[in-house]
Amino acid sequence: MDTEKQNFTYNFQIMLNNPDNLERKNEPVITKLNFADYKVHRNSLVLFDDKNNRIPFQVFDVIGDGDYIQEASIVYLVNMDKLVTSYWLYAGEESITNEDVIKGIEKLQVTQADGFRRLDTGYYILELCSGTADGTSYGKWGIRYFEAKAEQKNLIKDYSNAIGGFYGPFFTPKNGLINPPEHTIVDCIVEVEGPLYCRYLFKGTVPDGLDENLKGKKFTITWEFFHNSPWFRRKYEVDDFSTTVDGIPVVNKITVGDEFESGKGDRVFTSFASYGGTYYREGDLYANILSEGVHELLEQADEQNSPNIKKYKDNIGEDINKVSWDYFWKLFCVKEGILDAEEIKKHISTIIPESHKQVHQSERNSNVLFDRFVDVNSAPEQTIFPMSANKTAELNEDTGYAMVWYTSNVVSRYQIVQRNDSGWVNWGTNGENEHPELPTGSTIYSAYGKFDNWETQADTMEKNIDSKQGLATVLNNEVLDLRSEKEMINL
Repeated sequence: MDTEKQNFTYNFQIMLNNPDNLERKNEPVITKLNFADYKVHRNSLVLFDDKNNRIPFQVFDVIGDGDYIQEASIVYLVNMDKLVTSYWLYAGEESITNEDVIKGIEKLQVTQADGFRRLDTGYYILELCSGTADGTSYGKWGIRYFEAKAEQKNLIKDYSNAIGGFYGPFFTPKNGLINPPEHTIVDCIVEVEGPLYCRYLFKGTVPDGLDENLKGKKFTITWEFFHNSPWFRRKYEVDDFSTTVDGIPVVNKITVGDEFESGKGDRVFTSFASYGGTYYREGDLYANILSEGVHELLEQADEQNSPNIKKYKDNIGEDINKVSWDYFWKLFCVKEGILDAEEIKKHISTIIPESHKQVHQSERNSNVLFDRFVDVNSAPEQTIFPMSANKTAELNEDTGYAMVWYTSNVVSRYQIVQRNDSGWVNWGTNGENEHPELPTGSTIYSAYGKFDNWETQADTMEKNIDSKQGLATVLNNEVLDLRSEKEMINL
């Protein structure tokens, strides 16, 4: 036995299984541990890989009895190109001095007034913000700065927009456009913070809109980040609800929107792809209907008696299609005070039936296209609605970079926008007319980088390395097992 290992009492096999025998590069692995039958000191753990190299790891979510661990989890990074292998976790009954210092995730000085954490993960620099509730894209909660260190390019210009917001069904004219990322400040809670793994909670309450079925709804978003890995993930939990959007029932489904900004005349991403190819409908008829409604309202509006109308006109300029999509909706938002509740209800009484008819009861409904990669900016309204996928990507064909998503549930329809005129890019889990399609409780994995094959990256996120704690062996080669001698004989 190595001299280094002689001070330990136990040796636990950590069994690693690689689904589909995929190549794994710096994949974060979380292993649940249970030491209820053993006497394991919390400061005694050392991990070795299958080549007998010591591996950095982080212990978290410890349930203990004094200095001893009963249950916990460990996180570590794995490089693996075989189907199965084993790592080895050594432990003792007493504290063992460990002088290893992991230079992992670093906390940087936040740059925004509402900045909660600015992290250097080794792979990314990103800033999580709590939001300002000022009704602008500059005050959304979520990730408002996002940079892959190798690329040195922020994907959210001027902190205007965010990754991670959720919208529908709250984000509809019927509900008076209560926009959770723009109109809510979240409580940010540190759950785990260490060199290899950080976990944060965003907790908030959606402001009440016009829809009685959506009032008082609370939400929690769990964010997870890993050292030196392209992966990050989040889970969305929302109080139960049942309502209708676009006349269609919605039960516990939400729209999550990851939004990017390049500035006018540019795009972060130039194409979109679903795993195995993209089935989609093109064009956003709803946007046209909304645009026409907005122009009609503005022509008839009395600027003298409504200063908010004048402010709105000044903000959008001459062409509403060249500004953020948010401006389509602000007119119908009770919190903006441009129209009152009764005026909003009056206008949507015509918008909803007309938009539903044009989208779902027209030739467009059966006009489903297919392509491997879709040039979204060339589609009508620079918008497509891909169908039924849980592994998707937006790509920049000039730089070779791609953002890859895996959702733990299949999303029936997405909304993808890549608008060169404004520089706004959107990945949204909603279909036409803002109908939400991501079940609450879903987890979203994301990864940004130059990948040899984005679909392989998505496969690894879908099928993580499976890890399990095995039997403990005493270092004098006795097997610790609580089974009776008779049971052991029968093995």
